[in-house]
Amino acid sequence: MSVALRFLGLFWAVIVPCFFVFGQVKFRNQEIAVQNDNDVYLLTGQDRYYTNGININYRIALPGKLDKQSSNTVLDFEIGQRIYNGISIIDYRRQEKKYDRPFAGYLYFSAGVTRFLPQDQVIEFKTELAQIGPKSYGEEAQKFIHHLFGMYEATGWDTQLGNSFGIDLSATYKKGLYRSQNQQFDVGIIGEGTIGLNNTNLGIAAPFRLGKLKSYQASTLTHGHLTQGRADNDKEWYFIYQPSMSRIFYSATVEGGRGQNDPIGKLYTIQPWMLSHRIGFNWSNHKINYGINYIFNSKELKSVFHRHQYGELFFAYRF
Repeated sequence: MSVALRFLGLFWAVIVPCFFVFGQVKFRNQEIAVQNDNDVYLLTGQDRYYTNGININYRIALPGKLDKQSSNTVLDFEIGQRIYNGISIIDYRRQEKKYDRPFAGYLYFSAGVTRFLPQDQVIEFKTELAQIGPKSYGEEAQKFIHHLFGMYEATGWDTQLGNSFGIDLSATYKKGLYRSQNQQFDVGIIGEGTIGLNNTNLGIAAPFRLGKLKSYQASTLTHGHLTQGRADNDKEWYFIYQPSMSRIFYSATVEGGRGQNDPIGKLYTIQPWMLSHRIGFNWSNHKINYGINYIFNSKELKSVFHRHQYGELFFAYRF
């Protein structure tokens, strides 16, 4: 519990004040956001699988008309790192592997474009470059974090996946299906797909929101709050529940880089189907956007002992 409180304190005490140095700006079509993923936010004391991730985003809305029939565009640039751990297998000599999941770091940069269309439709395209293996510095990052918060010494990195660099292309379609007349409840659908050297998958999701809502063209759910080109003084807040199902064809953090014939990755087999549940809260006004999500996934590998779950904290400043 104390470790979780230290994480929360560091996030809000160090990250949040940095966003207020921008001062008073009239036009707010840009945004800088920071997000931290960690299973410590579950407050259960676990430290496994997707155990930590941090990413920084810079988003900018390109000039566009403000009428509802026109399309607007948001560019999104992201840099981040994810860390994956396994759990020690007691009698590993029978299985030729020491951990139920490979240790891996994932260092990446992505560039994306989002188009907002009439009738609550949103289309996104993204390109991602990523490095796994020792050159992703996952081991160094985790050991630094554990030392900073007085946690146990991280072991198992001697079995991490080998170095591999790859590129992925992805596309996402979002559509609002129903919104109540009082703008307090809506339901949508999300379809997405990724193909590349690090990840290949397909997925479908259905977000349910309850609160003070905006349309997909103007909501933080889709980053549409940046498309107005001017300060929007209306607040938005909502609780969200989003079930989803994915078909996983390839994952480099499990199997190693595509075409690398990684000896560690050869020992593991992915679960082709993954079910996920996202529960969270989001609040925003014309300057800031923050929230928390909890993600509960089914098992991602056939060998893992536990399900895959973690929490997300995010904060963004619009200027």
